[in-house]
Order: sequence, then C-alpha cells, then structure tokens
Amino acid sequence: MVRSSKSRVRVACALVLFLLLPLSGCAFEDIDRRAFVTSIGLDQSEVTGKKYSLILKISLAKGDPKTIDSNFTLLKVNCNSISEGLDHLRSMSDKKLDFGYVKALLFGEGVAKQEIPLAVDYFMRRPDIQKIAYLGVGKPNAYEMLKFKPKEEAVAGSYLFYTFERSCTQSPFVYAVPLYDAFRRINTPGLDLTLPVLELQQGVLQINKISLFDKKRWQEELTPEESKLLKLLTTGIRNDTFTLKAKNSTYSVSTEKGNTTYQLVEGNAFTTAILTIKMQGALVERLDESGVVTEEMKHALEKQAEDQFQKKVSRLLIKMRNKSVDPLGFGLRYRSRHLNHTQDLQTWSTVYPHLKFQVLANYKLNEN
Repeated sequence: MVRSSKSRVRVACALVLFLLLPLSGCAFEDIDRRAFVTSIGLDQSEVTGKKYSLILKISLAKGDPKTIDSNFTLLKVNCNSISEGLDHLRSMSDKKLDFGYVKALLFGEGVAKQEIPLAVDYFMRRPDIQKIAYLGVGKPNAYEMLKFKPKEEAVAGSYLFYTFERSCTQSPFVYAVPLYDAFRRINTPGLDLTLPVLELQQGVLQINKISLFDKKRWQEELTPEESKLLKLLTTGIRNDTFTLKAKNSTYSVSTEKGNTTYQLVEGNAFTTAILTIKMQGALVERLDESGVVTEEMKHALEKQAEDQFQKKVSRLLIKMRNKSVDPLGFGLRYRSRHLNHTQDLQTWSTVYPHLKFQVLANYKLNEN
C-alpha cells in the first residue's frame, strides 16, 4: 500500500512537470524597454512604387509626474501596407513599440482623397489600438501635424487628444470622430463619414473645418461657417456667436444651445426631408451706437436669425446632396422605415439625388 501510494505521487508530480513544460515565462516588458506610441500618421508616399508613408509619434517622457516633458521622436518609413511599415519601424527602435496609448490617427490630404476604408479597417482590427482613438485629416499632410510641438503640451500627443476632446462639447465648428464611429459610418449603408481637418496657420493648430467623405474618399471640404451648421444638424451646438442687424443697429448674438430633428415624408412625386431647428440665445454685444433693445426689435432679431439659418442650412443640404454624401443619415432613416433593405438601398440611390428639403427654424432670445 505504501509503495502504491508513493508511485501515485511520483506519477502525479511527473504529470505536473510535463504540463508545465509548454508554459512560457513572463512576457512583461519593463517600462524602460517600451516605446509608447501616442499618434499615428498616414501620408501618400513620395517614393515611386510605394503607397504609404507611415509615421509614428513616440513619447520620450521620463515618467516623473512632477516633470513636464513633451519631447518626442518621429519614426517614418515608406511602405505598401501598414503592417509592412510597422515591421520596418520595429527594426528602427531598440524598444518594444507599445500602441496602447494611441489617441490620434491622422490621414494626410493625399491619402484622404484616394481611399481610407482599408486603413480604418486595419486599425479597427488591431487589438492593441484603442477604438476611442480620434481620427482627423492633416492638411497638407499628417507628418506636419505630428511634428508640431505646442509649448503648453505636457506629454507628447496629449495636445491633439485634448483638442479633440474639447471639440465634443466646446467647439462650435467640428466634432471629434473616434475610430469605432468612423468604421460604423464607412460600413453602414445610408450614412457617410465626416472628419475634422487639421491645419497649421501662423504656428497655431486650427481645427475649424469638416471634410465630407463618401464610402471611399474625401469629396468636399466645408468652410468654418458650413462646419458650424453641420454640427448644429448632427450633434447640436453650444456657445456660438453671429451678427444680426435690425433698424440700422448691429448686434452680436450668442446661441447658448441648439439642436435639430428631422423626418422624411414620402409623396407620390418626391420625398421631402423636414428639419426642425430649435435654438436659444442672448444678445451679448452692441456693435454700434444703438439704443436700448425693445420687444419689437427683439422679435425682429429673432425673425432675422430664423430666416438666416433657414437659408444657410438649405444651401448646405443641397450642396451635400449634390455631392452624394449623407452625413446626417437620411438614407439610414429611410431604410429603417422599410422592410426590404436590399431593395431599399437601390431605391434610395435614386431618391436622394431628388430629395427636397424644408427647414423650419425657431430662435428665442432670452430676457436681458
């Protein structure tokens, strides 16, 4: 009995040792052996026979929370695919490239005007790149945007991330587009992609324009004013200002909050999109020697603001329709109201070029 018990113990120990053999050691990399990539840029290659110019922005922060250090280095390589480029870039660093902190993915103007769905699909498939990373178009290219180093940046790459974050709630011009939303818009019939445009102007990074995409490439760049209107139609705006005139007086008026709803009405001859815009604001500044604002003058300003928004929004909607881009998702709404989606997609492609628009604006000025 004793021998039998000892034999079973020996067999159990041997089995445990055998099972431990295929297990690898600890795969953890020390922090000083990792290179933290904060942003990725993709430009059109200037080398004949190469498709992309891939750029990585790597933070050189020392890791001391008391020290502000935004130093960085840029690694750049020409390649025919992103995966090929990353293989080459790994050989250019003595550390392991860590993509877990990537917060910005920028496409150069040349790449955006060619085709970006394949690049978006690749980044979406990578498990080590966060799906909340923000996308943008660098003008004229992504390299110049990544090379930019603002004085107030605490950590390399943080300036871009916080700028995109701020645009969600504070900027009246653009709204940030995360990776998962870009992927959804590219792959959802009846809904198209929009991306903010980044541009350096006199040493300052400006993000006040929106680029419109179809399912493949950049089709149109909106002006700052048109970008504000598009944000009003999609996510709504806050803290915007514009100028109005009434009875030989000029005023600066704010829009404290504004949002838009719409519905599609199908008729026998054509389909109409009816958009209802509701805004609330206040008079913030007199721009000339105008007198006290009366009730009559206030109603006149409200009516002028409504007429102004109705005309400008109608022009923007027609412009987007003529470019065959649909960032508001009219096609998605149309398909959701019909059962046969395969037929509806084909039908919508004939309906949208002739879609009519009716814009109803309601603007209320608060009491001063």
